[in-house]
Amino acid sequence: YSLFPKTKMFNKITLRNYRTHKSTTLELKPITLLIGNNGSGKTNFLSGIQHFSQLIRRGNPFKQQDRTVLAKDYFPHRYRLANDEDFMSVEIEWSHNNHFVKYYMELYKNDKFSGNVGCKEKLELKSESTSNPLEFNSGYKKETNSIELRSKISNYQHIKTDTKEFVNDFFRDFANTFSYHLQPSFLKGIAVVSRERENPAYLGHEGSELSELICLLKNQDEKAYSRFLKLIRSFDNNKEFEGVSRDNSQFWWEFDLGKVRGDRLIEKFPTDAISNGFLKAAAIAFLASAVSSPALILIEEIENGINPGNLQELFYWLWQTTSPRRKDITVQLIVTSHSPAVLREFNENLDSVYIFALHKRNYETQVTNLTESLDFKKDIGLLEGELIEEEFNGERFLHIPKYRLAELWYSGSIG
Repeated sequence: YSLFPKTKMFNKITLRNYRTHKSTTLELKPITLLIGNNGSGKTNFLSGIQHFSQLIRRGNPFKQQDRTVLAKDYFPHRYRLANDEDFMSVEIEWSHNNHFVKYYMELYKNDKFSGNVGCKEKLELKSESTSNPLEFNSGYKKETNSIELRSKISNYQHIKTDTKEFVNDFFRDFANTFSYHLQPSFLKGIAVVSRERENPAYLGHEGSELSELICLLKNQDEKAYSRFLKLIRSFDNNKEFEGVSRDNSQFWWEFDLGKVRGDRLIEKFPTDAISNGFLKAAAIAFLASAVSSPALILIEEIENGINPGNLQELFYWLWQTTSPRRKDITVQLIVTSHSPAVLREFNENLDSVYIFALHKRNYETQVTNLTESLDFKKDIGLLEGELIEEEFNGERFLHIPKYRLAELWYSGSIG
């Protein structure tokens, strides 16, 4: 199920009949990179994850809310060439502390309900200490248009409390998935959009609330703010970063410039004087540090606004931040990119990269793992001696020189 069974982690996500994704499965890593031309389906995949995350959020039994699935949840998103009997679904595999969850949600056309949509759910819970998994379902024996499996499990009297808590942990993690398209102008507060903030995870899709939320973190949660400082100081070895402050309406980033000479000299800088790369790292550090931090963070065009020469230091920091061996932070990233400079940083993590392509004959997205693509090129003699193969714990790993990966991008062989 997972290379890191003790770490809280999403291991696999499958979308069926969602927009251009007739059937797409990704095995997720600490950082998963999606590449491909414009219109290839990368954004559609992230949108599908976010869509089903919002549906699971709606099924929270601890909130008073309508759990009914509506026509707008299904018909506008369904794969355009799907038949009436085809369903739209998500399947998620998740693990933590040697426990494994496989969850499935299906929306399908059902004229018995007012919105003409029915809902089916099933969940399988397995642990290394038990031979038979626990299985739960909703909408199979009795048709329903309600997202109710989580509620049913919480009400079962014969289920142990720790089992219920583990299942709730999974639902919380997937419900707490957020998508961002971080824009430098928004991160700098130049193009601020007013948003209602429900909790610190609401950064805003473009990052417009970054300064405000870091101040909230500092004032309301000292422990989380300390995590933020520790993370951001590790970015490009920024040990001189002291934190943030606010004077009236002015937000400041504080640095101790005296450290280089052995004394203390605090200098304050406005946000528009801070580099785009540092601000993007600050946004991710904030998301990873907050108590309500997203378990799965989706970021489009992660290179946006960052000099290609600085992407190496950003990804070096991201690999450290998302390491499954960290004890203090558990976060995963799915990112998209159009930059060969980003792809270069995955030369030793080729199985973390997926190539998206749209077949216009049937408007269906086809997805290939980069390892499979390079294996094929090696087999036909295009990568003679350049694709290095290693084995670790029974797993096969491939890597390739960075320059060669960039050459393959520029030649149009990948990406």
